[in-house]
Amino acid sequence: MINIDKNTAKINDWDKEYLKLIRKIIEEGKKCENRTGINTISIPGYSFSLQNVEENFPILESKKIIMKNALSEILWIHQAQSNDVNWLEERGNNIWQEWKIDDDGIYRIYEPNINGNEDKEVYVKLPNGCIYYDPYGDEVTTTSKINGRCLKDAIYYGEDWKGTIGTAYGWINNKFNRPQYVLNSLKNNKNDRRMVISLWQDEYIQTGTLPPCVWSTEWKVDGDTLNCFVHQRSADVPLGLPFNVSQYAALLCMFAKVSGLKAGTLNYSIMDAHIYDNQIDGIIEQIKRYNIMQECEDMINTKPNIEIFDYYTKLTKDLLSLRTKAQKKKINLETFEEYNKILEKFNILQFMITKKKPVLKLADKDNFFDFSNEVNNDKEYLKENSTGNEDIKLLNYSSLPFIKMPITQ
Repeated sequence: MINIDKNTAKINDWDKEYLKLIRKIIEEGKKCENRTGINTISIPGYSFSLQNVEENFPILESKKIIMKNALSEILWIHQAQSNDVNWLEERGNNIWQEWKIDDDGIYRIYEPNINGNEDKEVYVKLPNGCIYYDPYGDEVTTTSKINGRCLKDAIYYGEDWKGTIGTAYGWINNKFNRPQYVLNSLKNNKNDRRMVISLWQDEYIQTGTLPPCVWSTEWKVDGDTLNCFVHQRSADVPLGLPFNVSQYAALLCMFAKVSGLKAGTLNYSIMDAHIYDNQIDGIIEQIKRYNIMQECEDMINTKPNIEIFDYYTKLTKDLLSLRTKAQKKKINLETFEEYNKILEKFNILQFMITKKKPVLKLADKDNFFDFSNEVNNDKEYLKENSTGNEDIKLLNYSSLPFIKMPITQ
């Protein structure tokens, strides 16, 4: 008999909000051209709130989120206050490689297609858009540094900025010390209405390789609870947004912990919420998964355990029967549509009835900068603690499989 905990065998609040958003984009979004060369389906203006983050940590379960990368990125920006991509790569996080300035001081922007003319020459420009000239007065050109990739543009920042993303993200926090200001107010002036961290500083936008997408957070204490308001100008909903929500929820929990407060509501607003054309297949797959999750939740809520067990047993027998059929007829299981349809239902039902509630467990610190930012990338360790961090642990996290989504530079 299956022992089902109906408190955990349900779709979490963040998955519900996320699926509501991607359905809205698919159904109501408009086609938009943009600087990347890959069109999007976009909606203007979207907001949501996730309550009681301390007890209900928001992380997607309808697809796997690499939480160790999400956490190391938020610590890179707000704790290390760094623009050095090598800092992330040393921790096994490669998500900023597309925006890293090369060793010759040039930031190379590639065409979205992988197979291109890697020998194509482009003029190198300055961050203000003007052509860059060498000391002899000649126009500087360059070619691709990645096999099979064709250059679209190249910008010269100078060799002093190699390995970084220029004057962006953590560099801004390091210059203006806004996290330090907010943390000080949370301890000494909880009614402060100026607890704002802004990564958007006009003077330094041009000299960063990517202007901040999540550009501002505001912090508000209500009694013994800390709430956070996150503002995002542009959201790559399939790839970036799941990272952003979980990492800012973690930041809220850390800020609350060191201030002697509870982590409350994460209020989130997006100006341009979009899906790239080359991500639509992945999104359709996730919606299909979610629909099956909803069917499973409805069954768990309305049927006695014995009926759920009978259905689980039936799916098991159907899979065995179809596997035998495939062996006799020499059918490849990977392309056997009937088998894979039942297998997906079986896997999702099994996931729903066995999953636990993910818990973010923080070390007892009273200084945000004392949290470790090191990462243990051992696979066995990550099975137990999805962050790989000794001080900031995500326990009990399980999910449906990862859905690969292309990065658009």
